[in-house]
Amino acid sequence: MPAWRLVWLNGSMRYADPALCPDCRSPLPTGVPVCPTCQLLVRHPLAVDLFRTLRRADELVVELRTASTAFHGQPAAPAPAAAPAAATAAPLGGPLVPPGAAPAQKRAVPPPPRPAGPPAPPLPPYPGAAMAPAPERRGVASASVPKILLGLGAFCLLVASVIFLAVSWSALGVGGRTAVLAGLTLTAGTSALLLHRAGLRIAGESLIVVALGLLALDVFGAGASGWLGDGGDGVTACVAGLVVAVAGIVLGLVRVGGEPRLVAPQVIAGIGTAVAYFGTLDVTDHQLLVGHVFTALAIGAILLARSQDLPVLAWSQAVAGSFAWLGASGLALTDSLTEPDLHQLWIDGSGWSLLVSAAVLLVPGLVVRNRGLLLAGASFAAMVVTVVVTLPSVDTDTTTVGLVAVAVTAAWVLVLGLLPRSFRTIAIAPSAVGSAILAGFSLVTVVVAFARWADLSTGFERRFDLTIGGENPVTEPLLLVPSLLVPIAFIALLVSARRRDHLAIWAQVAAIAAGIGAAATLASYDVTLALPVAVLTLVALGAAAAALMTTGGRAAGLGVAATFTAGAASIAAVPSAPMTAIVAGLATASAVVLALRGTEAVRMSGALSAAPFLGLATSASVYAFGGDAAWVAIPVLLAVGLLALGRPRIEIELPAVAVALITFPISGAETTDAGGYTALWLTVAGFVFCASALIHESRRFGAWIGAALLLLATWVRLADLEVEAPEAYTLPLAVALLAFGLWRMQKSDTVGTAEALLPGLLLGTIPSLLWVIGDPVSLRALLLGGVCLALTIAGASLRWSAPLLVGATVGAIIVFREIGAYPGEFPKWVWIGFAGVLLTVVGITWERQLLEVRKVVGYLGRLR
Repeated sequence: MPAWRLVWLNGSMRYADPALCPDCRSPLPTGVPVCPTCQLLVRHPLAVDLFRTLRRADELVVELRTASTAFHGQPAAPAPAAAPAAATAAPLGGPLVPPGAAPAQKRAVPPPPRPAGPPAPPLPPYPGAAMAPAPERRGVASASVPKILLGLGAFCLLVASVIFLAVSWSALGVGGRTAVLAGLTLTAGTSALLLHRAGLRIAGESLIVVALGLLALDVFGAGASGWLGDGGDGVTACVAGLVVAVAGIVLGLVRVGGEPRLVAPQVIAGIGTAVAYFGTLDVTDHQLLVGHVFTALAIGAILLARSQDLPVLAWSQAVAGSFAWLGASGLALTDSLTEPDLHQLWIDGSGWSLLVSAAVLLVPGLVVRNRGLLLAGASFAAMVVTVVVTLPSVDTDTTTVGLVAVAVTAAWVLVLGLLPRSFRTIAIAPSAVGSAILAGFSLVTVVVAFARWADLSTGFERRFDLTIGGENPVTEPLLLVPSLLVPIAFIALLVSARRRDHLAIWAQVAAIAAGIGAAATLASYDVTLALPVAVLTLVALGAAAAALMTTGGRAAGLGVAATFTAGAASIAAVPSAPMTAIVAGLATASAVVLALRGTEAVRMSGALSAAPFLGLATSASVYAFGGDAAWVAIPVLLAVGLLALGRPRIEIELPAVAVALITFPISGAETTDAGGYTALWLTVAGFVFCASALIHESRRFGAWIGAALLLLATWVRLADLEVEAPEAYTLPLAVALLAFGLWRMQKSDTVGTAEALLPGLLLGTIPSLLWVIGDPVSLRALLLGGVCLALTIAGASLRWSAPLLVGATVGAIIVFREIGAYPGEFPKWVWIGFAGVLLTVVGITWERQLLEVRKVVGYLGRLR
């Protein structure tokens, strides 16, 4: 049977048939992945491509027949159905049947003519793979089995060869050793080439690895026999690596019988080059020369590989050459840093080696002829050359080193700005390395300045005339501002598009950095503390003003910069209490202005920082006027509380609460009356929360917090004083709260009694209720009961929920407490009867409600 027998239907032949195997044309059962006759993979992706090709052939035949009919002037015969339409109606693995035909007539019905327009969508692979998913492949792939077996076989052969030589080496003579090694190597190499020529590529790759491994063993055996002289293991490793590298390159170039070139020798050639390099390092003192020689050899091998289209060999030699280049350049840099003077560097030293290493960086771009890679190599080469030229300055003082670093980096940054965009890459690497060095110098200067300030900071002192002193700076402080500006210029040129608005943004960044650097520079000398603090304050105020005059992300960045700079100025002024009060006060005013007038992001930064600045200014003011830590918490609480009352925003209130909570334990630890101070602090906090709830409708929930704080303050104070009559302390505050609440209700109709009166009512009744519970038979109980009765009647008359709720609840508690002393005197049947009556009432009520529900359901059911 021919392999490509055609299928005939109504006098026309069709190539694509999903019901038949494309090779042997035998019928395909439903859902099989392999043809049962010829074992062809009918679900393979290639089967999809084959079916599409055959389908296109059917379409071309139909078009050719139509064209032929028109050419001969005959009436057009009905075109047979295209393969896609038939395949759509065909069952899986079944014959091609038009839909709706009887079984006996299915082959005789002529297909409809092919409609005009685009071809039908592609069909699933043989036979209907889209409707019956292919079985999931499990286990190891078939192609992986020979790779695994042959890889293990090659490894076993190498191990066996090593063991054989180790065991039998002493028993063999020189001739025997030579014959064994040469025979094994030639046998493995010849077998590998023959197998590769026969198409067994995996076997050939495996055995060529064995052959090259045996070749390395040949060289090591020759070295052990003394044939390579007395150079030791280094000479043996060098010779073995070179021999294996040359053999790998030759075998990689050989093409046997038209088959693809072997890959394993190309990889092993790179390994041999690296082994030869490390072996040579062990036997010579000219390590720099060795590194450059092997780098040159690797470059030559790469050029040969590219000319012969051997990418694997090129990459393996590139890796080996990288080891040699890194070894030579690293050793040269280490020697140059050890003795960086001019004579040692250029006469007896390794300056020339660094220049050669820099030149090698240009080779990758030249080899692959890639402009971007060439420019990147030129950039790194320029960086290496710059290091070589400036290394002699390392042997001088830090001022000279700083001047050279600033000048050279500034020159490269200037080159970066002047070069055309297509060549700017050249200046990036030296500019980046120089900027990193300048950043290190700046960090050292700032750390020393901070250490000098820390020696001065002993807490809040009540005087201005404080002078900074301490250890001398390690670097030159006058170079701090240039060391900050040059890296900023580099970053600006690197990330910006040289637009005017971008340059304006980076100019503002540079101005802020210069101001901070000037403050740190001043702190590096023995000057009064007010000078660096004044500089930081001016920078903060300038940044805040700039934030108010701009919009968008630029304004947000300036607002954040203003906040952090103001914080730095406030902290720097901490050794002097009057200075801290002034600086923190200015920072508070700046933050409030930002919170009121800036954009959304600027308002956020100002609101978050206003309360901390205000708390610091208040604390410093307390110290400046003769106070101490014991007097700090209450003024701070009042200050931040008033700020939160004025601007009820969560970004102001949360920092205010945090500041108040931080300062409270500081004062509590210093005061002699912790209980009284705590009660006073809780009372002020409660009043602040209640006032915020009464003034601002959005803060009504604060009434509950304020009431709780006031109640807690009362308990703390009464417990501290061991007072048995709390009304003298609670009633005045309760009356004040009630009066304030009534005034608030009169001013606004939207204020409810719960927000306005509940805190005062709870403060006036709960403390007395606690004493009534402990002593129910007393004049206090009678008076509190009368008050509760009056509150209940007044609340019911005026329809105010708070008096009604408090009067009824507290009065009920008093009544239950009064009867609590006598329940044991009642007979048990009274309590049982009371329970029965209660349960009966509940049951009747439940049944009545259930009956009403049923009536409603019935009524709804009768509706139409």
